[in-house]
Amino acid sequence: MCLSTGWMMAPSGNEGVTTGAVASRLRPAVRMDNAGSRLVLIVEDDPPTADVLATAIGDERGYTALRVGTADEALAALGALAPDLLLLDIRLPGMSGLELYDRIKGDPRYRSLPIMFETGGQHAAELRERGIATYVKKPFDVDQVVGFVKRLVPPPPNGRARPIN
Repeated sequence: MCLSTGWMMAPSGNEGVTTGAVASRLRPAVRMDNAGSRLVLIVEDDPPTADVLATAIGDERGYTALRVGTADEALAALGALAPDLLLLDIRLPGMSGLELYDRIKGDPRYRSLPIMFETGGQHAAELRERGIATYVKKPFDVDQVVGFVKRLVPPPPNGRARPIN
């Protein structure tokens, strides 16, 4: 069984840092031998919600969770770590989750990246208009979120997958 894992941003004290600077500050919060697990990037600006999601996903065999709080941090992590799935909040500071989605899907390197949204519910119509079918409404059932994650990116055989570089 995997130890609950997650990543967080190392404090910098800088506002508006560049993507490269953000990437250089990524560090593991807890990282055991999970280098062969599916990596789920959680983009959530509410730390308690991010922690619950990271713990629930990271406790599943074959999964590791990385949590960031802004779209800029997500873009830095995306480029540095190549996650298997993005779990994206719609309401984020600065760039919204929908704007981030458009930017990611506009990049040929990430067009096939599965993205799952979490929303307060008022954005359901906008998600459907974009062809996005996988989302959970807040407050959500953590087991439901984990179930969606497992369907979108099944665990690797024996809890192993490609290494994270």
